[in-house]
Amino acid sequence: MPGKKYSIVVGTNNRHKFTEIRAILADVANVDLVPLSAFSNVPPIDETEKTFAGNAAKKALELARFLQAMGRLSYANQSTSQDDDDTDFEALAGERARTSGRHKKVSVGEGSGRRPAIAKPKNLDLLVMADDSGLEVDALGGAPGVLSARYAGTHGDDAANNKLLLQNLKGVPAGKRKARFVCEIALACPDGPLLGVRGAVEGMITDAPRGSGGFGYDPLFLYPPRGKTFGELDAETKNQISHRSQALAMFKLELTRLLGTA
Repeated sequence: MPGKKYSIVVGTNNRHKFTEIRAILADVANVDLVPLSAFSNVPPIDETEKTFAGNAAKKALELARFLQAMGRLSYANQSTSQDDDDTDFEALAGERARTSGRHKKVSVGEGSGRRPAIAKPKNLDLLVMADDSGLEVDALGGAPGVLSARYAGTHGDDAANNKLLLQNLKGVPAGKRKARFVCEIALACPDGPLLGVRGAVEGMITDAPRGSGGFGYDPLFLYPPRGKTFGELDAETKNQISHRSQALAMFKLELTRLLGTA
């Protein structure tokens, strides 16, 4: 429906990801992005799929169905401002979970997130996008892969993950440290998955961290065309070349087509 305003819930409590996604999709007309932390009682989603694409689709679909079941079609009372880059989404989400008394994992029991997208969705009033992204290192057989965020055991411990990665690559020569960042983004409504896209960027793993920018494995990921790690690049430059920017560029195109025919 031309001119209709759509709200898309971004299915992450990672404020770094939300900031990047918001910056890259800022020029998409008639779309407002809503942080997941704007809603209360949202349970964690088990990332049980073996691929980035499967996990992205699973998260998007299960969150869409949970929000539908809970009647969460509008912002929570303490909605997070989209213009507040200092908001600690993780802390806010955790506080809401503690005060709500309900914080259970959810599963819709649908199996693989690889099911075909809906050809003609009935309504697009509740949309959730989710991504799964990470690092694949050839010398490690594609590891850390879907375990990227919890490679060292604790989810989101960037320092520990980086340390373990370097340990596991000890003795591997520079020419054999090829790696890539991968990002899969899925969009779903409660009826099912709507679209999925992939972005990837090739690089090498350094033998020590370089730069303090970005997050995750960025200080170890050398981007040869610029001769710098993602940790050394400014945010604007990284957003132009990253795996997430590539996936979001394709997501823009697919989203425009989808909403233009809704």
